Amino acid sequence: MKIVIFIYKYFLSLRYDVEIKGEKCLSHNGPILLLPNHVALIDPQIVFIFLYKYIKLSPVASEKYFNVPILKQIMKSVGTIPIGEVYAGTKSKDIKEVFSKIIKALEKGQNILIYPSGQIARQEFESIIGKHSVYNIVQNMPSNTKVVGLKDKGLWGSMWSTAWDNGESSFFKLFGKAVFMTFINLFIFLPKRKVSLELEDITKEVNIQKKMNLSEFNKFLEKFYNKDGKQKLKFVKHYFFYNDVKNKKEPDLIKGSLKELNNVNNYDLSEIEPETKEKIINKISIIKGIDKKNINEKSKLIVDLFFDSLDLAEIKSYISANFPKSSNPPINDLKSVGDLLIMAIGKSENIEELKPCEWRELKSNANLSEKLI
Repeated sequence: MKIVIFIYKYFLSLRYDVEIKGEKCLSHNGPILLLPNHVALIDPQIVFIFLYKYIKLSPVASEKYFNVPILKQIMKSVGTIPIGEVYAGTKSKDIKEVFSKIIKALEKGQNILIYPSGQIARQEFESIIGKHSVYNIVQNMPSNTKVVGLKDKGLWGSMWSTAWDNGESSFFKLFGKAVFMTFINLFIFLPKRKVSLELEDITKEVNIQKKMNLSEFNKFLEKFYNKDGKQKLKFVKHYFFYNDVKNKKEPDLIKGSLKELNNVNNYDLSEIEPETKEKIINKISIIKGIDKKNINEKSKLIVDLFFDSLDLAEIKSYISANFPKSSNPPINDLKSVGDLLIMAIGKSENIEELKPCEWRELKSNANLSEKLI
């Protein structure tokens, strides 16, 4: 495994000039929970590889990567804990089992790497609205766990970030492109991008903040990641002989950004039956434990009501199972209570095909209750 790490670090170093600050806080006689911000798709590899000389980490990674034949063997060898994606059909109980594995790994003394945001950044700062993963972990982690925060800087504007192409390119497409660029630049002439990894012991603060509610805890993490200001947008050319980023610009509206989540449709809801509205708002109240008086058709699911992926899956399943005329919009299109009401009467603008087996799955998952990520 050390040989693989050495070789991969060499190739990463051809492109990335990585500076590590605060590495002394990785020294600990017990398990470490490492919590980085997630700027780009490439940063888990940079974090894992460049910190390897200081700490051996077991990453929590998406199941879709874990199941790739070659990657699976590598990820298994470093103790990777795979986690499914709710949008891909992962159930609440399966995610609960994953977090149980994480706690057991910490109890055995393993060091865990997990991203609180659960996704790459959609803007030049970290947003963790509604995410439950780390909040749940710190409630149950062993008392001797050291929590280390990591601020990753320098990757906003990388082709691996949403600032490059709105997140349109897959990891494997980008990986192939990176290999091509390495060869065409004859290895040693590949233009460099500066990246810094700033580590800080936040154990004391986490043990205080975990006593607060989820919203306050996530605000604490956001404040930690963003206290130095927004990430600086920087496009670095990919070829020594050609400037391919000369006229490059950041996308006007990045999918999943707070700007995009706040940009909701204004519907004419006059045809919505009061009973339909009542049922959906009542279900939201149950899911989130919010007083119904604080929910209306203009409420934004993520920004105002702090919905996470499990919450979205649950409310979509509920509507599909209880409203016969309901349409099947992509889950990412559900940004407001108004979107849910329009879905219930079958008038969503974008429709996904719903297969018979998926319908049975929706019915069986219509009453999810645990909030884990």
